Amino acid sequence: MVIAILTVFIMLNVVLKLSFWKLWQQVLFAAVCFLFVWLATDFASEQSQVTLQTMLSNPKVLGNITVLLTVETAVCMAYCFTSLRTLFKGKESRWHKVLQWYPNLLIFPALFYVLTQTIFYYTGVSFEHIAFWIGASVIVFIILGSLGLQKLLPEKDLRLELHFLVSLLITLLGLIGTANGQILYVPQSEPINLKVLGGIFTFFIALFGIGFGFSKLYWFLRQRKQKN
Repeated sequence: MVIAILTVFIMLNVVLKLSFWKLWQQVLFAAVCFLFVWLATDFASEQSQVTLQTMLSNPKVLGNITVLLTVETAVCMAYCFTSLRTLFKGKESRWHKVLQWYPNLLIFPALFYVLTQTIFYYTGVSFEHIAFWIGASVIVFIILGSLGLQKLLPEKDLRLELHFLVSLLITLLGLIGTANGQILYVPQSEPINLKVLGGIFTFFIALFGIGFGFSKLYWFLRQRKQKN
């Protein structure tokens, strides 16, 4: 369940990052994701559910996942800081130019996980049909999600704040599953603490709400000062 939740937030984080890109760039990346799903179908169909469960209970594999999560979130947070500096100082740094084009590569293992789980669930359905519909859904999700966030949150600083919080939440979700250094794996005999998850989600929603309020107040005071 933790991995499924992580997958959802990784997808959300990708859409947040792509909301800073132009439309043709979003379409291009969505096409790359579709191509990845299509090409990965043969390999995904050869996997067994038992094999994947064994991998996800392997401390070495989980350690590698931890490293990837940490690096990914660190890059996302660095992008948020450099973008805010560029936004408020009006001068684009060299690091911002580099980090701007990093599209959050964890979407590819997340898509592979979704593809394998869908194949396991829809037994008897053609693998090509499954791959096509997953790929098409990803294209729609990426393009409409990115455009929707641009319309819903036109203020760039708010989207950066949300991008930062989701990145931090992804890291914390990995740490929630930690048990003696083994992350992301929750034994079946130990149910997930939904109160902890709910508390974390509430905490981040509250942080975003506070940031949203301060941002609105900042721009209101700034516009008022400019008028005067």
